[in-house]
Amino acid sequence: MPQTGLMLFKGHTAEEALAKVHQSLGASAIVVQLKRVPSAGVGRIWGAMEIEAWAQAPAPPAPPQPVAKVRAASKEARTMDLLRSLGLNEESVRRVHQSIPVSGTPLTNQEACLQLGAALLAAWDNATKRIPRTPRRIALIGAAGSGKSVATAKWITIESLRHQQECRIWCLDGIVANSAEFLSQHAELLGIPVETTWNPGLPPFSREFLDLPGWNPSDPDVSDRMANLLDRFEPDCLLLTLNAAYEASILQNQTMQFMQFRPHGLLLTHLDECESPAKVWNLVLASGIAVFGTSSGRFIPGGFDRTGGESWMERLFQQV
Repeated sequence: MPQTGLMLFKGHTAEEALAKVHQSLGASAIVVQLKRVPSAGVGRIWGAMEIEAWAQAPAPPAPPQPVAKVRAASKEARTMDLLRSLGLNEESVRRVHQSIPVSGTPLTNQEACLQLGAALLAAWDNATKRIPRTPRRIALIGAAGSGKSVATAKWITIESLRHQQECRIWCLDGIVANSAEFLSQHAELLGIPVETTWNPGLPPFSREFLDLPGWNPSDPDVSDRMANLLDRFEPDCLLLTLNAAYEASILQNQTMQFMQFRPHGLLLTHLDECESPAKVWNLVLASGIAVFGTSSGRFIPGGFDRTGGESWMERLFQQV
């Protein structure tokens, strides 16, 4: 979208593209468009993506006015009000607002939304760095009733039938027995081996899933047992599974309790019952962990999707 005064900057992430904008045009530069596009060169063959940012230098500052401080305060309040109107809680509003460069010129509503979108996308991209691109050993953890078994059944079906990957499931017990018979039966129908005892001597498969019973991490005995099983399995992708239909306060509490296990990402289930983009953004901003994917409904394999920050940002701004 070339226009007079606009300059194009590119980066592998929104954070990198914005850093180039600020390095070239200063912290007060105005970003007028931010989008994800296919990578140039060899990367395009592998489906790599990059971020394009169109930006322009700020207009010269207006002469000082006696009411400048009042106007600045008013502009800051308007930005924070816009964040609140998106449904973000006060902690998320504070985090996002602190990451937005101070602008010496008034912004239109469209420019303000673009600045906020850039800050949100940069935060998401930064959180995504913890998630591996092609995980081999995958473990889902979470409280009882979070939907781990159904999500795993959807995932192994897609990997086995659509992607022709050789899969295995480890259904191991904690202090409480693993009663996910449905998952074991579904795996057997697909011809996927199910192991109920740990045997590290088995040959590796291209996709291996660890299924554990749900538990309350405030119980130290159970948590120690689960941590031991995770250490043996050595997952390269550990996902905290959350029932998105729960109240935001419950989800925040569960996320904080499971942080001791250092999950790489979040897997949100029951999204068909309560799809709230603000709830998702509040979780990501508070934990610094991005959403790996989502699971909706009980039909298998339907409703299992990998999601990115751009789609969640669009859903958030559709509310404005």
